[in-house]
Amino acid sequence: MDSTARPSLSSEYTPPDVDLWMERSNLAGIIIAGVAYGILFTIFVQCVIALSSSAHTKNQSRWLTGYSCIIFLLATFGFAGNTRFIQMTYIDYRNFPGGPNAFTFAFYTEFCNIFSITSYVIMNWFADGLMLYRFAVIYDRKLPLMIVPAIIYVGIVGLSLAMLTFTMKPEEGFFGPTTIKIGTAYWSLSIGMNILITSAIAGRLLRMRATIRKALGPNHSSPYTSVLSMIVESAALYTSWAIIFLVPFAREDTFQNIVLPSLGQVQGIAPLLIIFRVAQGKAWNSSTATSTLNAKTSGAMQFDSRRPTGWSSRSHGTESYALTNTITGTNNSAVHLDVKMEKSTLHTTDSERQLPSTPGKVTAL
Repeated sequence: MDSTARPSLSSEYTPPDVDLWMERSNLAGIIIAGVAYGILFTIFVQCVIALSSSAHTKNQSRWLTGYSCIIFLLATFGFAGNTRFIQMTYIDYRNFPGGPNAFTFAFYTEFCNIFSITSYVIMNWFADGLMLYRFAVIYDRKLPLMIVPAIIYVGIVGLSLAMLTFTMKPEEGFFGPTTIKIGTAYWSLSIGMNILITSAIAGRLLRMRATIRKALGPNHSSPYTSVLSMIVESAALYTSWAIIFLVPFAREDTFQNIVLPSLGQVQGIAPLLIIFRVAQGKAWNSSTATSTLNAKTSGAMQFDSRRPTGWSSRSHGTESYALTNTITGTNNSAVHLDVKMEKSTLHTTDSERQLPSTPGKVTAL
């Protein structure tokens, strides 16, 4: 036999009495988590850049940037701890009796792994907290509507602490029967709250979309009421991914290992996407609801703009100023919008002069 030839693969090299599907699922899970972390990192950088140049006040930008940094740090801690535990399982202690699977069950309470789980749990508190806040903003902070989601949120925090307590016990661990029951209740409650808020936010945006189209016609829409905005604002991404994980977790199916490592990253991506829309000025806020709902009867769409006589048409620059006006549709209803206009610095034969800030009236039909 030629010594340089590649050896053939044989079943003799397969470890006997080993659940290879479980080991493969763990490997696939950490790879998917790495991809998700890369996406989260990219969105985080975009958030920081957008917030640094946004029109928000310095105080608002600092709070949003701080929140984004907390989400990113928790996602980093979670991914780093999980990666370290996978390294210990498949490289550092691969000769542990029973193989990687036995090592996973025996040392699941190792500090790096518990640190990873704890980071993801705390991140979920922040993510669900932001969803609760967004729900309050979109529904104008109406206290009666906040009672049920707030109670559910308190229950989520309590169940997550109980799950962490039992996970840290060596005799119980993450896969113990009690931990599975508490974990199922915890994620079910978190998913339930997100579904509740998701439906409420999507319903609110759909109603606003109908109002805008009624006022402006079927061809008009708004950055606040597009399908993308509904998906992002309601954090539907996390809700969908959590459901995919919860079903195999409750059934103690190995498929959960593929979804679980990336679940923490996805629950961080969802709030960062909302923060990014806020930084862009596309996210819903209390003034958006007020301006859209205060529809009143009006006869025409008008913008005020005066161009004095004697000015030439050569523009040497523009200067922006804000103009608040009302756009009226064919159904005698109006939507109040904040419009950003521009005034030009025009040339005259005598000297460089600037358009006066006092506008006149031009009717646009």
